[in-house]
Amino acid sequence: MDRKKTAPSAAILGCMLLLLAGCAAGGSGGTVSPDPPESLRPDAEVAGESFRKAVALSREGRIVDAVQWYRVAAERGHPEAQFMLGTMYRTGRGVNRDFAAAAYWYQQASVAGNAWAQFSLGNMHIRGEGLPRNPHEGVRLYRMAADQGHREAQYNLGALYYNGDGVAVDYAEAETWFSKAAGNGDTASQFALGRMYSTPHNGVRLDRVRAHAWYTLAAGNDYPGAAAAARRLEGKMSAAERASSRAMARRFATEIAQ
Repeated sequence: MDRKKTAPSAAILGCMLLLLAGCAAGGSGGTVSPDPPESLRPDAEVAGESFRKAVALSREGRIVDAVQWYRVAAERGHPEAQFMLGTMYRTGRGVNRDFAAAAYWYQQASVAGNAWAQFSLGNMHIRGEGLPRNPHEGVRLYRMAADQGHREAQYNLGALYYNGDGVAVDYAEAETWFSKAAGNGDTASQFALGRMYSTPHNGVRLDRVRAHAWYTLAAGNDYPGAAAAARRLEGKMSAAERASSRAMARRFATEIAQ
């Protein structure tokens, strides 16, 4: 299943894409950036300036040069720089891959309230990626991110409760988190709700109109199997139900777009 409201900032998103797309881990052939500043200025000022330099270098593909500036900012408490440095260590971009260092910097950013760091560290705990697998801690971190509107964390919580992965199966809890993510535009969650409302799930009320509306939205976003599921369900619905579903789907789409 797939995943606008929790997107990282433009600067962070650009850097994430550069890192995860495998941009060159060396300089651009020019001179290496000067050493980070010896700061007698406030940490927040140095952190902000260093982060902006790191972002600029990342956009140029000079990831190795960017690392030192992310580190200056991260060591002075800049949450986005801490998240980026954690991602560099987790992916091995610009530095040697080091899961312990990744977890450390994600943890610093998580404490500062960075939802992407909470989500990423939660993933490491859930998957046992460089850390002992700890579903309880993963769920706790996902909840922290999800409570800030992070739709990927909301979807993952729904999936964990739906499948009983590290937690007890709880379809009502899964419905809650899928609903939040679906309302944030997550197509996988929209499809999951269609399935939950159209087939028996303990603690969840069957509702063909609502199921068809969510399938319709997922199909409109080309989610695999959603169009076929909507057609199958439509064959069992009355004309009045189909009209209600269309109206509901339009309302959902309007709410998501706002």
